[in-house]
Amino acid sequence: MWLLDILLLFLVGSFLGVVIETVYCRVVHGKWMSRQGVIYGPFNQVYGFGAVLLTTVLSPLAGRNIWGLFLGSALLGGLFEAACSYVQESMYGVVSWEYSGKRFSFLGGRTNLMYMVFWGVLGMVYIGAVHPFLFGLFAKIPLLVKAPAVLALTVFITYDLWLSAQAVGRWQRRIHGQKARGDNDAWLDRHFPNKRMQKIYPSMMASPRKIPMPD
Repeated sequence: MWLLDILLLFLVGSFLGVVIETVYCRVVHGKWMSRQGVIYGPFNQVYGFGAVLLTTVLSPLAGRNIWGLFLGSALLGGLFEAACSYVQESMYGVVSWEYSGKRFSFLGGRTNLMYMVFWGVLGMVYIGAVHPFLFGLFAKIPLLVKAPAVLALTVFITYDLWLSAQAVGRWQRRIHGQKARGDNDAWLDRHFPNKRMQKIYPSMMASPRKIPMPD
């Protein structure tokens, strides 16, 4: 039951994160932008993993130490954001956020103080209110409904993550002038051309650290 709820939390967090960030971009930047992290569906795995991380690490602090929860969420969120940026950069030579040169940026521009404060507030709200509400809802779903639904969605999102990684990798190799090598690359070129990929990932940009493009 715990594992099913954690998988469900990942899925719900991935969806809610896209909704929140899409609305944020509309309010702040005045336009609708794709904030999804995968090819198919309004999901962003960064938010899903973030929700799971906050739950497993910080839920014991619920109702005990609000400032400890804030600081823990800020540090954990900043480190998580930096780790995600490093992995993306290492795999594809690109980043989706970059704070180098801005005041109070840390870890090579992979996070900064303002967003760490956001993570702190988010952690307080999530652990204090959203987490118990969501898990209360999860507990009301009959196991005979929850188990097959969560497992089916997990299979789908796993495939979606794998395909998205393949498509992003081929997109970046294509941008760097690498011709298709085999049927898989040719299939990706046909179904996920540059224009489509740019629409899905409008904030993705080349790394300023000049990391070599992986083969």
